[in-house]
Parts: sequence; C-alpha cells; structure tokens
Amino acid sequence: MPLGPGRRVVSSGWSARPDQVERCSHGRLRRGGCRATLLVAVFVVVASVVASGAGATGKRVLTVYSVATGVQYINTADDRARGQINNPLDSVAKKLAPKISDSGNGPFPGDVAVFALKLYSNPTLKRPAGSAVYTCYFNYHQNALCQAYYKFTSGGTLVASGPIDFKDSGFTIVVSGGTQKFLGARGQVSAAAAPRKAQRVDFELIG
Repeated sequence: MPLGPGRRVVSSGWSARPDQVERCSHGRLRRGGCRATLLVAVFVVVASVVASGAGATGKRVLTVYSVATGVQYINTADDRARGQINNPLDSVAKKLAPKISDSGNGPFPGDVAVFALKLYSNPTLKRPAGSAVYTCYFNYHQNALCQAYYKFTSGGTLVASGPIDFKDSGFTIVVSGGTQKFLGARGQVSAAAAPRKAQRVDFELIG
C-alpha cells in the first residue's frame, strides 16, 4: 500500500527519514534511494526474525549442587512372595518368570525409593537454591526408572526422568518440561560426584 506524505516506516527500531518516504511515495526517485530504503527495511525485518528465532531456541545451562537429606524405602518382598502363588499367569507363563533371590541388601525388583534433596548454587553449599525429589522404581541389578522434580527458589520447576544405575556415581536423564520460566523446557540433566558428599547437577535446556 503506498505511503502518504509525512508517514514513517518503522521496523525493529529502524525508520526511514521523512524526506525519503515522501520522495519514494511520489515517484520522484526511481532508482537508488527508494530501492536502497526498501532493501534496508527488508534486511532489518529478516534479521530481526532470525535473531528472535535463535533466542527462542537457544541453549540455557544451569548448574546446582544437590545434597541428599532423606530417603523413604518401600520393600515389596511380601508382595513378590504373594505374587508367586496368587497371580493370573498360566503354567506356561510362570516358567518365564525370572528367578529372584532376596538374599543380600537389595534393592530388588519392585522396590521403590523416594529421595529428598536440597539444592545449592555453589560448591561450598552456602547458598540455597531450592529442593528436589527423586522417586525411583527398581528393576534388576540396582537399576531404577526415576522421576525427578526440581523446585528452584528463584522461581519455576523442572521435571526429568530416565534410567539410573545406582552402582555408578553419576547419571544423565531427560528433561521433559517445567513451569514458569522453565515452561516448555526440554533437554537433559547430568549429575556427577562432587566434594562434601554432594552431586554437581548440570541442566542443559532448550526452549
């Protein structure tokens, strides 16, 4: 749509001078100035869109330190024993059941552990950053499928889940979402041993 005299073209902080707009709108400048003005406007708009898209999908890195403060353990040995007798499986399916021995300290398949943790923003554990809860459902060889919830004092929560081998000192699980400033976040969280019986927890987030 043609621009009338005195109107300004504004795009992402850039504007054409009134004399340029007026000369272009009246057709007095056929080459050079009008084309340059329009090309600059288009370039600024495209650059602005690209920059906006890059910011929306940029990576965010957040590091905290966690210390376990409590655990609740659910031993399902009684349920396993009852299940061996009282179950809907036929004789053929029962032969497929794994041989499970409850000797040793466990944890064993079917057991559940809930861990409570405090989060800190530095390795000296002087600055509280929030809290976390891990709910872990064990299968075999001290492996578990865990659901992790991280709540930050600065605002927002993150949710992550994945397999954890409790024989290792660290793990990596997948971030599946969050709230407030972490709404729609995706990525991963990695934990590794740190001094003072803590774990360094690194979040790599997209979105």
